[in-house]
Amino acid sequence: MFPKTGKVMEYSVWNRLSRGISALMHPFVIPTWAVLLMLYGPTVMVNMPPRVKFFLLGIVALNTLLLPAFSIGVLRWFRVIPDWSLQDQKTRMLPMGIVAVCYLMCIVAMSNMLFAFLITRFLIAALCCVAFAFFVNLYWKISLHMTAAGGLLGMLAVVCYAGLANLQQALVGCLLLAGLLGSARLRLGSHNLAQVAAGAGGGAVISVVVILFF
Repeated sequence: MFPKTGKVMEYSVWNRLSRGISALMHPFVIPTWAVLLMLYGPTVMVNMPPRVKFFLLGIVALNTLLLPAFSIGVLRWFRVIPDWSLQDQKTRMLPMGIVAVCYLMCIVAMSNMLFAFLITRFLIAALCCVAFAFFVNLYWKISLHMTAAGGLLGMLAVVCYAGLANLQQALVGCLLLAGLLGSARLRLGSHNLAQVAAGAGGGAVISVVVILFF
């Protein structure tokens, strides 16, 4: 009895850790993390006035975190989607479309803010990652968590390479977190290894290409 109980407790602890990592690196949260790094880390945007930083952070958080989360809450309330996790491939399509619209709204709102060019480019890359995941999801279930994490890693790599930021430590930290996130998604049975790898690779490549060449 006791060994069995121990295994159940161990399983529960690892699952809770996996859910915690998945929440910390949720696709809705990652854009806000990215903008926090760009605004308050050692980047070309570090000397902006505090009010401007707060304003930019508010725009991004509203359009990429609060509005998408509220929209999915409404869909869940009216039972358009069965749960919050969006595990089913078919039920992901409408929420992903809503997220794309929210990202587009954010890009339009910031399009004339030349001082926020770095954030705007990242948001365009994020929108392209959403479009990539949307079309792949028509045929195959890809990891949205890892696509977002890959996009963040791609952005950090580009700004460090281009000399726009000194975020090498953040890049290494996010790389470790992305590895933990991939392990968490596998642990929870949300995806297989191919889906996790495709999400991470696709997100990173799209982010690098868009930010460098758009």
